[in-house]
Amino acid sequence: MAQEWKVINRDPRIRLLRAERNREFVLSHAQEWNYLEFASQPLKDAALLMLDTGLRVGELRSLEWSDVYSQPVGDSKLGFIHVRKGKSKSAKRNLSLSPRVRAMLDSRRAFSESAYVFTDESGTKPVPIWTLEDQHKRMKEALRLPADAVIHSFRHTFGTRLGEAEADAFTIMKVMGHSTVVVSQKYVHPTPEAMEQAFGRLNAANEEALGNLPGEQEGLPPATISATLEGGEAEDIKQIL
Repeated sequence: MAQEWKVINRDPRIRLLRAERNREFVLSHAQEWNYLEFASQPLKDAALLMLDTGLRVGELRSLEWSDVYSQPVGDSKLGFIHVRKGKSKSAKRNLSLSPRVRAMLDSRRAFSESAYVFTDESGTKPVPIWTLEDQHKRMKEALRLPADAVIHSFRHTFGTRLGEAEADAFTIMKVMGHSTVVVSQKYVHPTPEAMEQAFGRLNAANEEALGNLPGEQEGLPPATISATLEGGEAEDIKQIL
């Protein structure tokens, strides 16, 4: 704006701080298979949980067994995880379990004596972040993943796949616990095919709605809006036409 207002004579060059750089690495399904096949515990189960629920690493570390509902409740089919708190007020949410996540959690619960799902070596405190980071560093080197493949990439991969599954930005916002839909929009990249399918669904819905209107009016296309008017109003429109 300063350049537009002629306060300065050119656009400034702004260097971003390291914390402000976006890491956009997304794990492919082939990379995911290799990662989960060879990763050590607890990273293996932690990565799986983030890939299938989009948990932040802080939310994962603080997850307690009291937050895990393996038995279906209400409309859920496989249970869910309740996130009590997190990065913002929007972090509080329920996340559905995938079949493989439920199986993993059931297996961990059977051998756990801690309140936490992922613990340190003593089994009394949440797993330290450096434990996950050290294990991830070795996996990244072994699989030759790029530098921006960080633990957060599992959450980013989840969000990207959610967008590819045609989830809208507001749904992604709720599922990932974003505080604004602007953040969620980066995961929505509709392809031409997806846009065409959306138009197709809209047209089908319009045709179904019009087809359900009562009767046909003489001189007008079948099931037009005139069919919903009271008798006198419909006759007036016919005379005008």
